Amino acid sequence: ARTLHRLKKICAIYGEDTLSKSAASSVSTEIARELGIDYKTVLNHLYKAEYKKKLDVCVLRELSVKNMRDRINICETLLKRNEMELFLKRMIIDEEAARINRRGIVFHHDNARSHTSLITQQKLRELGWEVLMHPPYSPDIAPSDYHLFRSLQNFLNGVKLASKEACENHLKQFFDQKL
Repeated sequence: ARTLHRLKKICAIYGEDTLSKSAASSVSTEIARELGIDYKTVLNHLYKAEYKKKLDVCVLRELSVKNMRDRINICETLLKRNEMELFLKRMIIDEEAARINRRGIVFHHDNARSHTSLITQQKLRELGWEVLMHPPYSPDIAPSDYHLFRSLQNFLNGVKLASKEACENHLKQFFDQKL
């Protein structure tokens, strides 16, 4: 009954033929088969994990082979990045480590069009920020969505800025606190 209600909600938002009951059932059945548990248990865990609060609706998306390869490559790159950092930290004495740890900002964002635009990419390069890759169609929410912007929203609450310069100064103050 819950599954049917969720399917109706998804179809009401995205169109009648967006998702069928059999499609949702087959995906949960496939996950259940891989984990060796009942498919209703999969649905219950997804519901308990409150995915609906993170994404409002869950739309099943068939990933292309390229999307799957991209995800694997991104995961491997991120794992290797951490392995290399740990290796280097073990080799370098403490005084040098303090100097190396000041390497700048590591920025993680999703693949929204505004984030992948040429202007955005050029600005991030100009700032010298390292950008972590994020796979297309990933259900993961970028940390900036719930750390940076919530913090920025709290910083701006109740603030009235009279000019562009005042806004720029206020934002500079916010970002200076984050470094």
